[in-house]
Amino acid sequence: MLVTNACAPDPRVLRQARWLVKAGHQVTVHAFDRGQEHAPLETVDGVNVVRHHLGVHPYGASFATLRGLRAFRQSALQACEEASPDLVVCHDADTLPLARRLRKKGIATVFDMHDLRHTWAKIGAPNRLDRRFASRWLEQRTRQALPHADLIVTTSGAVAEGGRPGLQQQVEAWGRQALVLENRPDEGTFRPATPDGTWRVACLGRVRDLATVDLVVQALTSMPENQRPVLRWAGDGVAAEAARQRLANADLEVEVEGAFAHEDLDRLHDGVDVSIALYDPSRGNIADGALPVRMFEAAVRGVPSVVNTGVLMGDIATSEGIGVACTWNDADALVAALHDARGLTLPENAGRMPEGMRAAWLEAIEGLLA
Repeated sequence: MLVTNACAPDPRVLRQARWLVKAGHQVTVHAFDRGQEHAPLETVDGVNVVRHHLGVHPYGASFATLRGLRAFRQSALQACEEASPDLVVCHDADTLPLARRLRKKGIATVFDMHDLRHTWAKIGAPNRLDRRFASRWLEQRTRQALPHADLIVTTSGAVAEGGRPGLQQQVEAWGRQALVLENRPDEGTFRPATPDGTWRVACLGRVRDLATVDLVVQALTSMPENQRPVLRWAGDGVAAEAARQRLANADLEVEVEGAFAHEDLDRLHDGVDVSIALYDPSRGNIADGALPVRMFEAAVRGVPSVVNTGVLMGDIATSEGIGVACTWNDADALVAALHDARGLTLPENAGRMPEGMRAAWLEAIEGLLA
């Protein structure tokens, strides 16, 4: 498996790797440790993780990032050619360019499309001409590489024919078929959140722009001071420091943390009444049917979410009883949604990975290995 983060951890990648180990396969994850902050070799639940240290390279849209990704692809390709595995899973479009080279070596390839990479180019300035050009170029590159993957897997699909589209429908619009494996936790990786009697909302995850923090601050400060919830804000990302500065200047009680690991999620959800999983839809991805993992991570711990309305995530949250859908960029609507979500009691097994979805994925992978 190839992934362009440090896999320290990457829940989706390691979840799939564990399933394959349990099925009797040997699995190695080649990861790009951009900050060179983690051990170069590690074994996690029987999965070998090899972290490529190629100098410090930032996340984001920059030439330094592109150079780092190119160096990682070259290093990962060399490692694959030396090991000659039966199958390689390319996670995210940054590793997809290797599929053609790998297939020429007789290695089966899977493209696991977590989201629409080309939408990231629009973050912060979706209408700028250079951002739109970069987005179109990245989309074209992805479409050209798709035929070289033996199997395409992605994270969402329409729940009914003619319903709001997921990323599966985007792949179909590009002329290919895709299997859906949603980003839901599987069994045994979480526990119910522990309440503490404090009215608290949380916004947890990578911070890529400031639109959400501005909306949350506007909504919470519009509430009477004695009725405002405590805000728990945690995450890293290119806009994380700027977001923390805005929170520091807001008239709110805020609990701020930086980067966190998957094993911190139980603790971070303790005492939380509602999780906020709202995103600016103007740059795409959410509008195209992406399902944020934070909605499911909250649900499996018994915490409801406020999510975007008018898109697939809103339909799933309301139909499964795990959240309340809210109009984007409407502070009054967010306040009302927070109160509505606070009153939800989530159903049993909320947010969990359906066994049939996992089984279908494993069957498709085994079919390539046969």
